[in-house]
Amino acid sequence: MKLSMKKKVIFGIIAGLCFALSLNAATTGTLSLTGTQPAILSITVTANPAASSLALSTNVTNLQVGSIVEQSNDTAGYTVTISSANAQALPSAVAFFKSATTTDTLPYTIQYGGAAVTFLATGAPVIVSNTTTKTVAAGTTNLVTVSFSGANANLGQATYTDTLTFTIAAK
Repeated sequence: MKLSMKKKVIFGIIAGLCFALSLNAATTGTLSLTGTQPAILSITVTANPAASSLALSTNVTNLQVGSIVEQSNDTAGYTVTISSANAQALPSAVAFFKSATTTDTLPYTIQYGGAAVTFLATGAPVIVSNTTTKTVAAGTTNLVTVSFSGANANLGQATYTDTLTFTIAAK
């Protein structure tokens, strides 16, 4: 079987190109991998059942009413603040329970992560956690406890409340 001259030339060109390409083939190569990690900044507030059924006519010391999980991957750290709606509204340096139907109030104190919280006279939020590093992946848990002396308060019959607000902010 004879190949035409045109076919021989085309075959020669193709064979030459294949040979030339194989001479220039690399023996190593690189692949650059790049990824990003989005910011993690969250706070999870979990109330204990005791938080909604406080016996205000008794004396209570360090009753656990909730837990707070702080999560941050900011390497500069973060802060957590707390505010009392009642203390902020007055303003007052003392957090207190109040009712919508009476003028009676019952002051209380809290601890955050085992440390006493001191509210400001302006009612402004106070820093309860001030870190200079990120948290572990699961976050940092702090317990919230409440103490009050209600045995001799003689509160009028009503439902008394206060709302604590926890805020996390990156540095």
